[in-house]
Amino acid sequence: MEENIIIKNDKYDIPAALCLPKNKKTYPAVILCHGTASNKDEVGGLFKILARTLRENNIASIRFDFAGCGQSKAPEEELTFLGEVSDTEKVLEYLKSHPNIKDIGILGFSQGARVMAHFLGKNHQDISFAVSWSGACHNGKGAFEILFKEYYDIASRDGIVKIPMKWRDDITVSKTWFDEIKDTKPLDSLSKYKGPILAISGSLDKLVDPNHSKEIANSTSGNIKDYKIYKDIGHNFNILSDDKKSHQLVIKDTVNWITKQI
Repeated sequence: MEENIIIKNDKYDIPAALCLPKNKKTYPAVILCHGTASNKDEVGGLFKILARTLRENNIASIRFDFAGCGQSKAPEEELTFLGEVSDTEKVLEYLKSHPNIKDIGILGFSQGARVMAHFLGKNHQDISFAVSWSGACHNGKGAFEILFKEYYDIASRDGIVKIPMKWRDDITVSKTWFDEIKDTKPLDSLSKYKGPILAISGSLDKLVDPNHSKEIANSTSGNIKDYKIYKDIGHNFNILSDDKKSHQLVIKDTVNWITKQI
């Protein structure tokens, strides 16, 4: 069963899709955090496919739109990094109040993994397992260095800047977004997390160094620090190409790993 719901944040509503297993009284759930200016279904419907596979394995999920993304009615300039973290905390609060959910995990894709990492610094005790997909979790600018070089001066002058995206609609971000990326240290926050983590990347990722997945896993303080770099797979797990096996393999391996943690 999938239900469209609205979760309240301080300034705006958060559109979300809650996907629940059938005929189960209790089940674990996974919070799905999408990447930069994407949407709750993610590129190529990647999160929607993941949610279906999780449900088939008796695992609930909730995916949601950050401010200005997808079905969110908030202006694009409301999208800030710490705002995304706040949205994720509101989603966590909703799941903690749900009578049928017993354990909560989190999965972030690309910048969504960075959100996850920073989020875990404060909320690590509420999370049973964590997964990074093509995570960009560096302290400071990291993988966003090129955006700073090309667009930060414009954002500083005008307050906002429009950035063209190759596989998505152009996005408008504020100077605040840049400043919060620059001033936050997700890897340091991640060190407070003691639960199991899986970090996945593709060897052909041109946006984030694939070896960063190892750094993400090893930044945690728990005993289970798994990472995997898939050969011949790009940042989006090839979902926009004719190759349909790659993203299916990543999803299968991810769900199998989650099942072992619950």
